[in-house]
Amino acid sequence: MGATNCPETPRQRMISMMYLVLTALLALNVSVEIINAFIIVNESVETTNTNFEKKIDGTYANFEKAYIGNPGKVKEFYDKAQKAKTYSNELVGYIKGLKYELISKTEEISIKEAQNLNIKEIKRKDNYDTPTNYFIGKEGSKNGKAYELRKKLDQYRKNMLDLIDEKYKPILDKSLGLKTNEGYKDKDGAKQDWEDHNFYRTITVAAITILNKTVADVLNTEFDIVNQLYSSVSADDFTFDQIGAKVVATSNYVLLGDQYQAEIFVAAFDTKSKISAEINGATVQGEKGMVLYKAGASSEGLKKYKGQINVSTPFGVKSYPFENEYIVAKPSATVSADKMNVFYIGVDNPVTVSVPGVANEKVKPRMTGGTITPKGAGKYNVKVDKLVSGAVAKAYIEIFADFDGKQKSMGKSEFRIKRVPDPVPTIGGVSEGFIEKNKLTSAGGIIAQLKDFDFELQMFVTSFTMQTIVKGDLSPKLMSRDNKFTKEMLALMGQANRGQKFWFENITVKAPEGSRRVSGINLTIR
Repeated sequence: MGATNCPETPRQRMISMMYLVLTALLALNVSVEIINAFIIVNESVETTNTNFEKKIDGTYANFEKAYIGNPGKVKEFYDKAQKAKTYSNELVGYIKGLKYELISKTEEISIKEAQNLNIKEIKRKDNYDTPTNYFIGKEGSKNGKAYELRKKLDQYRKNMLDLIDEKYKPILDKSLGLKTNEGYKDKDGAKQDWEDHNFYRTITVAAITILNKTVADVLNTEFDIVNQLYSSVSADDFTFDQIGAKVVATSNYVLLGDQYQAEIFVAAFDTKSKISAEINGATVQGEKGMVLYKAGASSEGLKKYKGQINVSTPFGVKSYPFENEYIVAKPSATVSADKMNVFYIGVDNPVTVSVPGVANEKVKPRMTGGTITPKGAGKYNVKVDKLVSGAVAKAYIEIFADFDGKQKSMGKSEFRIKRVPDPVPTIGGVSEGFIEKNKLTSAGGIIAQLKDFDFELQMFVTSFTMQTIVKGDLSPKLMSRDNKFTKEMLALMGQANRGQKFWFENITVKAPEGSRRVSGINLTIR
């Protein structure tokens, strides 16, 4: 019943009030959970930043050690690393200053008090007016601190990239963070600039988390740039923290009769140093910091090899173990007709061609007895236009694969060539036997149907003749120049009696290879 007919009791009003309070509390709990989530994330970011700073300090310590050991060789890169350190310290200091100033304005306390205030102790954690005014400025003014921060981030990124060699810039430019032109959008899909995307109507705890995350991006950039500078120092001084043997094979899939080839080298090693390797018990001499390993592919199967690479250094010979494997297989190719194991004349015959271990674009089929056209992704279309002379008509497809610019035959496949089978002529769906008189006349003509044939192909009747018995005598042959009954034929059909026979003969259809005569139809009026 409605409230008008049945007014609420005091108990019902109390329950409604409790529901409203509960709903408000539930909304408050969600807000608190979000704020707590930001606090947890911020604490994690701050811990990561502290650990990252220690890691970067370790890299600088190694750089310092390398510089003391060989100043003439290291000085150029060491000086650039010191610039990277200065750029980073200045930007991190600036970002931390923004954070403390934001807390100061939000909580209405001094900068010194803000520096000692834990994020958990902030009272106005969910305030967004002060962060928005601080970072964005008044509506439309664009004079907030976010615009200044963006300029500093862009300049910092450029300064850091300018410290490294030109050949490494494209790679690092792609991998480094701190990009402020990523094409940002708001929740409704409208375009935003970097400033609005990060700081417009952002609550205090979220803004602090974003600033600490930006510090993390700065430290990550510093780490990548300094390590790139450090790796530019020759590794033969053994000031790097790691060095290891590398095996790079031309291919791990080798054809029977070909040769397996792999390069085994030490990364960043001086090419003038003496180098050799012990491989499966045999010694192989190298040059220019690399050992070239060759092994004949005389039998099929999985082949394994291992050993150690020996490098002469100022501190003696250092050895590094390695192992690898490859497969030797016979040349093989697969050509499968997608419909059936024959090619039919005059229609598109789809086939799939593949060579194990070879990309589709490096596979080149050649055909005799027809044409083969690529369709992409290993799919091809084969067309044969006429029967090849001989007792049995056949076509051949030979597959070639590109190996290092050389064409190698991978095998040859044989296919039979056949003409498309004869269609079955029908009248009203009947090809022989009895038929109702009205069904015969309403059919209108003869239709040729290909039954149990996998290709999409339609053959059309181009002519036929008809005879019947009229008053005990065989009627003259009536001729149609298409698949339709003529007026004369329909007239005889209209006068037909039960048991009267009709013969449809000399039926010609248009086939892919030209005109073709097919079987006739003998019908009796039911």
